[in-house]
Amino acid sequence: MSLALLQKHRFIGIMRHIPADKALRAAEAMYEGGIRIFEITFDPSRADTKEETAAIIRAIKDRFSDVSVGAGTVLSVEFAKAAKEAGAQFIVAPNTDPAVIDYTKKNGMLSIPGAYTPTEIMNAYALGADAVKIFPILPDGEAYLKNVISPLSHIPFIVTGGINPDTIEKFLATGPVAVAAGATIVTGDLVERDDYETIRENAKKHVDAIS
Repeated sequence: MSLALLQKHRFIGIMRHIPADKALRAAEAMYEGGIRIFEITFDPSRADTKEETAAIIRAIKDRFSDVSVGAGTVLSVEFAKAAKEAGAQFIVAPNTDPAVIDYTKKNGMLSIPGAYTPTEIMNAYALGADAVKIFPILPDGEAYLKNVISPLSHIPFIVTGGINPDTIEKFLATGPVAVAAGATIVTGDLVERDDYETIRENAKKHVDAIS
């Protein structure tokens, strides 16, 4: 996936803590709602997260020909390798790990590490990040974004946290290449109830807010 494609769609739909046996149906509902870029997160608290997350990435890649799929919460090169082997096109992390960035870039994936302060953001970009995930950002965090990005306007960034249909417009006004959301679209409770129509509707609300 290219940075240009990310800038085109401007939205990443995150799937976090979704059971592997229902993840594809949830992704289909998100797709029906208009999402074309998916981030599947690892769960470091689960012993089987490497295999399960890779299986979800692979299933979504096999199902759709016109989507981009990446991995999130990539805290190690081991996770990055599993994601790459499953077909991931981009790597997202809450932190900046030089080894993960190096592996990501050498293997042709888009690198989006996490950082918060100006020094952290600059360091991540200097290490080769294609874009920087400014994290954590709370629902009213657009003022911080404006302040921190003003002197760093040459660095592409994305925003997660606090993103929902009501806040998307004001966060986009701070200048990110994309925003990302998960909990306001798909949750374990919705999937457990097989409420895919609500997932579809949630996805559409976010995509419509981008447009």
